[in-house]
Amino acid sequence: MISATPFIRQIYLSANTLCLVSTLIVGLIMTLLCVFFMDSVQNLHLIYCIFGLIVGALTVFSALVGYRAIKPPKAAWMWLYFALLAILFAIQMYVVIQYEASSIVATTLEEVQSLWKRELVKEGPMADIESRFHCCGLHNSSDYITLNLPLPASCFYTENNAWTNYNEGCLEKVKFAADRASNALSFTGSALAAAQLVALVFSFILTLLYHRRGDYEILS
Repeated sequence: MISATPFIRQIYLSANTLCLVSTLIVGLIMTLLCVFFMDSVQNLHLIYCIFGLIVGALTVFSALVGYRAIKPPKAAWMWLYFALLAILFAIQMYVVIQYEASSIVATTLEEVQSLWKRELVKEGPMADIESRFHCCGLHNSSDYITLNLPLPASCFYTENNAWTNYNEGCLEKVKFAADRASNALSFTGSALAAAQLVALVFSFILTLLYHRRGDYEILS
């Protein structure tokens, strides 16, 4: 059985509280980033943003459970908090290892190229991207002209009361947005995993310190 003086227990309690707050902040940041980039990249491999949103929301929830575990401190809630952190850390490490930023960008660009191929068959698939990213064609507006295709309405915008068309291609514009989104989510995911690991260690130690012979007790 692990024992410690009240002073040592208070140190671990304070450290656990600090980790809890850090985890809560990073979880909120990840959730907000995913919400923002869901609108930015739209339906281009939206699963990454949705997955990040779920992880961020669960992290916030685990932080709230951790707060309940120490206000007032109760061992049963601490074990629950520790279990949630362990699960989230395992998921987070899997995501960081399996889903690299480069693979997210590559998949997104493949989706844009697929939409362009469909655009050549029937007008419409590229319209949403062209309107959102202010672009025209895959590489530039000449893609339509070279193929003797009319520029779609989504390629035009008004400037000084006159209609003009976008010239930049959508592939490069979407790549820039995907790079920004994937790098931000990757960095936040790594920071979240680190915060979860530290919180996991302190919560486990603190829980053991207050666990008495298999019985849970309220801490004082």
